[in-house]
Amino acid sequence: MLPYQSLEEADEALGRALSVAEKLWFQYSAQKPDFILHCHNILFVMLFYTLAPLPFVFIGLGWFKNMDKFKIQPKVDDCFSNMFKCYKHVMRTFVLVVGPLQVISYPTIQWIGIRTSLPLPFLSEVFWQIVVYFIIEDFSHYWVHRMLHTKWAYKKIHRVHHEYTAPIGLAAPYAHWAEILILGLPSFLAPVLVPGHIVTYWLWFILRQLEAIETHSGYLLPWTPTKYIPFYGGAEYHDYHHFVGEQSKRNFASIFTYCYYIYGTNKGYRSHKQVLEKVKKQKKEEKEFCTALRGLGSVMILLVLGVVGVTYYTVVLTNYGPALYNGGLDSLIALVVLILFHCLLVMLLWSYFSVVLTDPGCVPPNWRPAVDEERGEADPLTGSDFSGLQTDPSNQRIRYCRKCNQLKPPRCHHCSVCGRCVLKMDHHCVWVVNCVGALNYKYFLLFLFYTFLETSVVTLSLLPHFISFFSEGEIPGTPSTLATTFLAFVLNLAFALSVLGFLIMHISLVAANTTTIEAYEKKTSPKWRYDLGRKKNFEQVFGMDKRYWFIPAYSEEDLRRIPALQGLEYPSRPEFNSQEF
Repeated sequence: MLPYQSLEEADEALGRALSVAEKLWFQYSAQKPDFILHCHNILFVMLFYTLAPLPFVFIGLGWFKNMDKFKIQPKVDDCFSNMFKCYKHVMRTFVLVVGPLQVISYPTIQWIGIRTSLPLPFLSEVFWQIVVYFIIEDFSHYWVHRMLHTKWAYKKIHRVHHEYTAPIGLAAPYAHWAEILILGLPSFLAPVLVPGHIVTYWLWFILRQLEAIETHSGYLLPWTPTKYIPFYGGAEYHDYHHFVGEQSKRNFASIFTYCYYIYGTNKGYRSHKQVLEKVKKQKKEEKEFCTALRGLGSVMILLVLGVVGVTYYTVVLTNYGPALYNGGLDSLIALVVLILFHCLLVMLLWSYFSVVLTDPGCVPPNWRPAVDEERGEADPLTGSDFSGLQTDPSNQRIRYCRKCNQLKPPRCHHCSVCGRCVLKMDHHCVWVVNCVGALNYKYFLLFLFYTFLETSVVTLSLLPHFISFFSEGEIPGTPSTLATTFLAFVLNLAFALSVLGFLIMHISLVAANTTTIEAYEKKTSPKWRYDLGRKKNFEQVFGMDKRYWFIPAYSEEDLRRIPALQGLEYPSRPEFNSQEF
């Protein structure tokens, strides 16, 4: 609390008139105890931690176009749920750890001589003090951080911070509570060695927080002013440190790079940068390819409808519709063909649009493996220890998608075209503009089945008309109807032969309870753990109710069973025969 009762008394004590900044400081702090002013620091830290990362959050969520090119690790995508989870963790740490630490550190602040009185320091004094603070903090942080990368300290403490192999701005203070205390010492050491005004003290912690957020942002923005600071490492250097993770023996300093060169811990960064450049180029090409596939998918839907239209015109309007009026055997044959054609066409289109419009199955946000409550442990297929889930790629029991930034169940794969993880993904089908996965695989198989039957019926029904093209007799019909008949026959014959191959392949996959991706990756030998026998494998795809096997729908019982078992829960008994993805 200031020892002056009025501005005039302060002017007289200083022997000069107060500046505008000093008058504002007097009006704000004159009646506030020093302890209250000291506690402002935690409020400033929480406020700037909340506001400063927002631009990077909006960029990561894709609010600004053409910003992906500045992302250092381009293959890693950010999601809102992961960011919000990080924010909650950090704010809880601030409230439970940093806040109490600020309160109990007040006697130390008084002892080292952090003052709240007038006059305020000159801007030059504040500038050079902040520069010295950054140098002291950076050097001491280098050694403390290097200590945290010893085997014991990393496993027990520092691994939490390295859960983000591609850091985000909100993850700057994301760490174990013990690390918050340990790495807080270098930041506090600078004001201890070079004490100043409490305004400088506030500014120091605010700037240190902003610097950490930029360093962990994951983006190398070309217009950032910090790139003009000599020896400033920035996001690139620290991003490499997170990318390497536990094995990192370099880039320990928080701000500058001179320690890397002095102590020889700068190796590897340049090669890493070259790798990232190649990855960026690959992602750009992949993005262009995926965009082309999405555009091609819309064309494919029109192509399917076009083939159906041509076939319908040829069979119904040109050939067998008029034959109904011929009488006798011709009318009977025409009636049978038209009934069979329309029935199969309805089932084909029903199955087709079911595949197009049905979500193949996605992983819920913040999904975790199910726990066996009877035994009090995690399911053996997944395990329960999440430590090192991002830093140990050899751990196959826990699968993590770096693009979606979340855990994913077994048999789940990330689709680059759809931009998400798909449960029991079989493949991305351009013809249906959708992934084929856990919830629409049955519809896809029925689409293949009815397409084969429909095209076979059309091919056989048009075969006599096709043969007549090569006869010497006169062929009835106009040139346009003859052309459409010829085209419809050739198209349906080609589709029948090609779909037959796909249908046989997928029948074999269903019989073995595997997917196209798993078969391609050769993960089904020597014994496939999901193979429960042909009958149960078939029931997992088509349901338990036989009445629904040949229509693109499920019974109410299967609908209740399937959503709860989209690969997110696992059986605890061998006799389990529900849908396990």
